Amino acid sequence: MSKLARPGFFQGKVWARRRRGCVMLALAGVALLPLLLPLVAAGQKGSPPEFHLTVAGDSIIVTSATVRQNDPGFMGVVNAVRQGDAAAINFEGTFASRDASPATGTRGQTWVASDPERLKDLQWMGFNLFSAANNHSLNFGARGLLDTVRVFKEARAVYAGIGENLGEARAPSFLSTAHGRVALLSGSTTFGAEGPAGQARPDMRGRPGLSALHHQTRYLVDPATFETLRKMKQDLQITGEQANPASPPTLRLNWEGGPVTFESSGKPGVVTSADPRDLADLTHSIRDAREMANYVVVYIHSHEQAPGLLEAPAGFLMQYAHAAVDAGADVFAASGPHVLRGIEIYKGKVILYSLGNFIFENDLAVPQPTDLYQPFGLGLDALPSEVMNARSDPGNTFGCPRDDKSQWCWESVVADVVFRGDRPAEVRLTPIALGYGEKRPDRGYPRLADPANATRILERLQKLSNAFGTGIVIRNGVGIITIEK
Repeated sequence: MSKLARPGFFQGKVWARRRRGCVMLALAGVALLPLLLPLVAAGQKGSPPEFHLTVAGDSIIVTSATVRQNDPGFMGVVNAVRQGDAAAINFEGTFASRDASPATGTRGQTWVASDPERLKDLQWMGFNLFSAANNHSLNFGARGLLDTVRVFKEARAVYAGIGENLGEARAPSFLSTAHGRVALLSGSTTFGAEGPAGQARPDMRGRPGLSALHHQTRYLVDPATFETLRKMKQDLQITGEQANPASPPTLRLNWEGGPVTFESSGKPGVVTSADPRDLADLTHSIRDAREMANYVVVYIHSHEQAPGLLEAPAGFLMQYAHAAVDAGADVFAASGPHVLRGIEIYKGKVILYSLGNFIFENDLAVPQPTDLYQPFGLGLDALPSEVMNARSDPGNTFGCPRDDKSQWCWESVVADVVFRGDRPAEVRLTPIALGYGEKRPDRGYPRLADPANATRILERLQKLSNAFGTGIVIRNGVGIITIEK
């Protein structure tokens, strides 16, 4: 019998080839082992080798984004947003229905009720995390806020900062990505009396509203001024607490708008501090988020500033930022003043004290209630363009006035926080311009800043960040912050 006809001959040949193949695969595996081990280790930790979180500033959005797809400058910004595994923005406004009535406001403010289609626009641009707490959240009262909640839910959007009660407004929301779970918490330090959400009780429902961070302010005055205030209280019979003889002496006057605290000091100044109860509640929610997610983003809307310095954050905001990081936040982002503020790296985490505007169409928001027209002496026959012109005249401080000093309203950056392993390793800053000096219908949307303006924007941000000990390297029109281990 020939060997070809022997039983098992072909089977033996097949097994021999399989043994040789196994040996070769084993040798290849040994060679690749040093390359595979880091990836396996990263997977075991639940953190990818690199994770991108994109963060942008305020969005007051009125017109369609998708019609701008043929604008290369705009699409450059969209591509920067879409680089992120997660992308966060502050939606400043409401999706209030026509059934919601305008709430009481302050002189010069606008009431913002965006079409729900604008949420789809923001999602199309790449945003998937929406901070919803700000001074416009209650523009149309509780009904308008609940309309906004409904629109977010119907769009399956991840939002935070507002709710039917304080528990909902304070709670983190979560986004699942291919590279890990992201928690978003949102709040505001700027709001009207009706803004803060109320806590539910066993026997009473809560109040719809936003997650609020209150703060206290102490005005430090010299001893002579302090004595004058004490005498004024006595002579005019102003209510409030009597001067405390303790060191340092304090005096509290119930002035229009609320109580005002003065303190005798050798060095005049203004000192702000976060409300202890709010601070405890907010950081409690952040610690919960830290346990439930791979990455934690805290977003806050805050108009308040350091005394006389619009581009510097108030002391209580810095206090909250540090407390948020201590509680587990990876990125703390702020908006509100409509200008850029500095960036701080605190304990290896990123604090963006203000990202300014991203979309700024507040002077296209129509209709507006009588409350906006009357302070400017405009009657029922006045047109929307007339009141918008009046509120932005030079000398006014509403929105961004039409003068050379307002350019800071129309420029900002998009921040890309790059995580490697489980920590922020780098921040990349893409400069954007929103159309300063252009006609009303043409301004408000971001485009990539041209080279000259990009350098100027980044150099200004360099200076603002130097105050926090943060260095920004400008490379090919992009700002780079490297975070040391």
